[in-house]
Amino acid sequence: MVKGDIRSPQLRINHDDRAPVISVVISNFNGLRFLPRLLESLRAQRGVSLEIIVVDRQSQDGSLPFLTAQPDVQLLSEPPDSGLVSGYQRGVDTARGELLFFCNEDMWFDPECLKTLESRIDLPQRIGAVDPWQWSYDGSEWTHGATRYRPARWAINSPQPWRAVEFQLDLPAGSEIPFPCAGAVLIHRDVYREIGGWDTSFFLDHEDIDLFLRAWQRRWRCVVEPGARVYHAINAANSNILPSTGKPVARRRYIGQRANLPIIAIKYFSSPWILPALAQWAVAFLNNLTAGRWQSVLCDLAIPAEILRRIPAAWHFRRANAPYNSRFPGEDFFDDPRFQVPPESSRTGEAG
Repeated sequence: MVKGDIRSPQLRINHDDRAPVISVVISNFNGLRFLPRLLESLRAQRGVSLEIIVVDRQSQDGSLPFLTAQPDVQLLSEPPDSGLVSGYQRGVDTARGELLFFCNEDMWFDPECLKTLESRIDLPQRIGAVDPWQWSYDGSEWTHGATRYRPARWAINSPQPWRAVEFQLDLPAGSEIPFPCAGAVLIHRDVYREIGGWDTSFFLDHEDIDLFLRAWQRRWRCVVEPGARVYHAINAANSNILPSTGKPVARRRYIGQRANLPIIAIKYFSSPWILPALAQWAVAFLNNLTAGRWQSVLCDLAIPAEILRRIPAAWHFRRANAPYNSRFPGEDFFDDPRFQVPPESSRTGEAG
């Protein structure tokens, strides 16, 4: 199947005339070992109407014939090198639902998951997206709860180095968060369109910060829902080999992740705040060099070229987004009082 081919499903599962249609968009790359359980858990969802769209990124593990045999799956194709959210965006192009649920292929869900998420969307209250909690694939370990920021001397994985991300906070249902996990999130289609959709220059990591920084600038809100349970085989795709380079996903991911930090700053931050984000590359390089992590050092050397390659598009976006950046500078997203770790919060959750 080449890019552009579409196989429409023969049926829509769990049809409920009273419920909005949720388009489930799955980005799959060599995920055959997970797909049966994923689809089984989607077909078991209660109280929702679903269409299932799988964007296969030229898998070589038998995913394609398996998916072709599923009558309720709309199957699309996307090159593997383009990344997770390019797969998502490819799915959005044909999605018909009022709501969009983006998810990885290495997941499965409790039967009430999507209905619980859908019940939290409230456009009059500007709640346009909902983030579920995540557990390890076998349900033994709680891995993702509410997301907030905390002060840091230097957070090496943040576009704003003095704000680190906590993503495992035990906060009540409906608590506002700055951004959800890109691996599993429900968003209203109208909100998705208004904020411009995923930036497909992001291969992996921080694409959720990028998308929801735009939501924050446009005064849309995202909340967390502990009652919606997702089970995730985290980082399962890292060992996959990209056919164009013969290198593992983990290498491409590392280079892209490090480049994404200054790209976010260039897109949204006031000029003085761009320099600290650019300095993240030098800090990571020196840390790896000092520690003798030579494979990481080699990857670090490829990052400046990746940043330079993406700067023109980021700068073009910055100019187009200037009215929002002027009123709501991106660095303020990390200092918003609503998004700070509450003093009494807990980092421990009870695994299912």
